[in-house]
Amino acid sequence: MSDISTMKNVTFPAPSFAEWKQEVEKSLKGKPFEKLYSTTYENITIQPIYTRHDVEKLAYIEQYPGFANYIRGTRPNGYIKEPWKVSQEISASSPTEWNEIVKHDLEKGQTEIHIVLERLGFPVTSLDDIEAMFSGISLDMYSLRVDAGAQSLSFLALFAAYLQQRQIPFNTVRGTIGMDPIGALAETGKLSPSVAALYDVMADVTKWAQEHMPNVKTVIVRGEPYHNGGANAVQELAFAFATAVEYIRACLDRGVAVDAIAPRIQFSFSVGSNFFMEIAKLRAARLIWSNIVKAFGGSESSQKIAMHARTSYFTKTVYDPYVNMLRAAAEAFAATVGGTDSLHVSPFDEAIGPADEFSRRIARNTQLILLEEAHIANVIDPAGGSYYVETLTAQVAEEAWKLFQQIEARGGIVQALADGFVQEQVEAVARQRKKNVETRKEKIVGTNFYANLAEAPVEKTNISNEHQRSSSVINKEHAAALQAGFANQQWIETAVDMALRRATAREIEAALKTEEASIHVKPITQWRLAEPFERLRKASEAYLKKYGSRPAVHLINIGNIPNYKARADFITGFFEAGGMAVEKSEGVHSAEEAVSEAINANGTHYVICGSDESYTDIVPAIAKAFKQAKPNVKLYVAGKQPADIEQTFIEAGVDGFIHIGSNCYEMIVSFMKEMGVALNE
Repeated sequence: MSDISTMKNVTFPAPSFAEWKQEVEKSLKGKPFEKLYSTTYENITIQPIYTRHDVEKLAYIEQYPGFANYIRGTRPNGYIKEPWKVSQEISASSPTEWNEIVKHDLEKGQTEIHIVLERLGFPVTSLDDIEAMFSGISLDMYSLRVDAGAQSLSFLALFAAYLQQRQIPFNTVRGTIGMDPIGALAETGKLSPSVAALYDVMADVTKWAQEHMPNVKTVIVRGEPYHNGGANAVQELAFAFATAVEYIRACLDRGVAVDAIAPRIQFSFSVGSNFFMEIAKLRAARLIWSNIVKAFGGSESSQKIAMHARTSYFTKTVYDPYVNMLRAAAEAFAATVGGTDSLHVSPFDEAIGPADEFSRRIARNTQLILLEEAHIANVIDPAGGSYYVETLTAQVAEEAWKLFQQIEARGGIVQALADGFVQEQVEAVARQRKKNVETRKEKIVGTNFYANLAEAPVEKTNISNEHQRSSSVINKEHAAALQAGFANQQWIETAVDMALRRATAREIEAALKTEEASIHVKPITQWRLAEPFERLRKASEAYLKKYGSRPAVHLINIGNIPNYKARADFITGFFEAGGMAVEKSEGVHSAEEAVSEAINANGTHYVICGSDESYTDIVPAIAKAFKQAKPNVKLYVAGKQPADIEQTFIEAGVDGFIHIGSNCYEMIVSFMKEMGVALNE
């Protein structure tokens, strides 16, 4: 009995950092301790371990959520009283279909109505469209999030006219109906009307909303154009906050107080695959925004960021698309741990085509599982106090602030885009990402690693725009009235009045255009990480359809299975990433046997697989015999060899070597071109 009591009171002594490091160095068996450090795309060094000492060095110490710089959250109780909004973006082929889908999804757990006008599937052209979209939906029960693109005036006018017509009080509507002209400029490379005219609209809409729709935000700042161009977390934050500062200054110049504009800005960030980096990014965003608004003289309430997140489009794949469910789940987990206010989980088939009922349900239920089964909302700031996350948050915030200051020194985000500075910054990281994917240092499961050539494709039906803009004719009376009102800087009042008189969205947009020159910049190319290998897969599939077989690589395996299996498996995965067939063979034990099998296989590209020891004598013999029997055939060796041995093999006739450091993408492209595969690049 006394032994049990003693045991219960025993504690394990905490090892010191020096003791831990000593044990680690033993396990490394001579490799340098520095090998355990890594560098992210943000140029932040990740340590192998973090301790209390790392946190004590931070410039800020924040104990509780809801206070100070809001790093740990803008609300003291986190999600406990009010969880994040399940804000799934919904598209359809017509207003009536959209209405049906929204009603269904709201019944199944969605808590915010989410529209991205450019991806809606049909143009919202008239009051009739709005009436069809929102018929039977209780707007006082759900918040609304509308990403209106470069300008929100036409949609907001039609929507306000609908509310007025139905006698629905404006102040019952809550959420966001926001515009982001700079985000549109970065994404498309052009803006029409001018930036100044759009700022006039932004200021007027914000003033009007303050009086009439006090619970509606009017500005969206999107980080997605940068993220989907390949930007790192630091760049996404810096460019987003430079955009927000531009909007604040524009509104201040037009008579809108900082405490009127700052709370009406909602940020939207993509959440990528680097789990802890994305958590740190969202936490750092709260710190940076608090400091910015404070610098403008904003109140403590105005310093609280409003933040929407969406799981990354950039990380999603066309091939092996069901793996996207797992990617989205991890990204959604990071977003909720990071403290987003609302969340869109991308459907697994997002890269293939419009979502259907099944993919919408899986995406929506991903959020609901985090909320209802994983109980994420029951813990306030679960990442708070983590030595690693707190340190990473501070580092991300510091680096983002430095880049933000560089943009400010260049004259602001619009000037930085015009000068090409932003594009150069994003492209530099994008090139690094692309190279890492091509060399398979960055793994994409199901695409450049573990490709499944036998998978059945997901069939999609494209949404057709059933409601095109009905006519290019603009009502002259409407145009004259709109232009007169806009000339007097009465943007929203005029637009709402004309919408009630059945003016169309196109007429409102046309009246916005001014004689001032529109702006053009180099757009940030929007792409996905998997695209290089997806192009190869499609080229291989086209070859299969045309010739009845895939472009093939033949293996020459040396010795018994244990001798060649590891490298044969590596080469198989290497070329299957490009959709190529890999023809395997039994192990051979002589050069004559290898050449005989190769002649019977009648291939064009061969790879020798075996151990380094088995290569010494047999590879030169195979190469010489090969070049005599089939001089036009390409012969490669699996595995990197010492320089002198490689030279010996090359002199014998070997064409090259394939190993873990090889550029997989470039190697496959080279093979395909030699085989006559049309790449259409």
